[in-house]
Amino acid sequence: MVENLIVEFSKIPNFDLTQTDETATQVFNIISFRMAEIISYKYLVCQSFIPATNKAIFDAKKDFQNSRYKIYLNTKVLDFNDTLYETVRLGYVGLFHKLENYINDVMKVSDLIFSNVYETEGSIAKWAKDTFQFDIKNWRQFYITEKINWICNCVKHKDSFPTKEPKPNIFRHLNENEKIKISPDTFKQDCDFLIKFYPLYLQMMFIFAQHKMIFEKPLIKEEWENTPDLYGNQVEIRNKMELLVQDFLKMLLD
Repeated sequence: MVENLIVEFSKIPNFDLTQTDETATQVFNIISFRMAEIISYKYLVCQSFIPATNKAIFDAKKDFQNSRYKIYLNTKVLDFNDTLYETVRLGYVGLFHKLENYINDVMKVSDLIFSNVYETEGSIAKWAKDTFQFDIKNWRQFYITEKINWICNCVKHKDSFPTKEPKPNIFRHLNENEKIKISPDTFKQDCDFLIKFYPLYLQMMFIFAQHKMIFEKPLIKEEWENTPDLYGNQVEIRNKMELLVQDFLKMLLD
């Protein structure tokens, strides 16, 4: 994880990941903490909460079978496994809050890195939204973030029933009279998917930041009359940057 982060940070010009660069150290520590946090959370849910829940279900079933009162209860209605599904659903609620905190920090550190080199005001997130109609907090634009956010909203606002609109396509077939049921394995896979997606968010904001630096001031040809070669270089750099952003966005959305 740390090695991958170092590779991404090393792509930033004049960005020194040493103790001599206070901003670099601060930014790296923030992102490293958020990456470690979600990995720890996955292990906490998958290796502690879910095994403890399975043991509780086993004990509850055994207690029920030995209970003198079971004749008064409708065994067809009882669903001991719902405790497991509830644990997984709550896992998604926590997962979304981890995602939200990470995105907030990505926006903060991106502006922290590049703020001193901008010639115009405005955050990178605002630049991305105004220039490319890309809202970093639009959870619906990516499969994994839409899924996690939707499950979280259903749990918090719909008592875990799959009735929150709009629904992701993968959940349109669910019975709205039954609470959402997701296996622990699926939760683990979604955690792994999100962990792989995390660095892409960071890379994306850095690319938008570079685009802002290059395009924030208009390129006026008349101002380059005495240096036509340099003007041509500037045009080429802009074209490459524009193509880079478009290709990266397409890759993410696909």
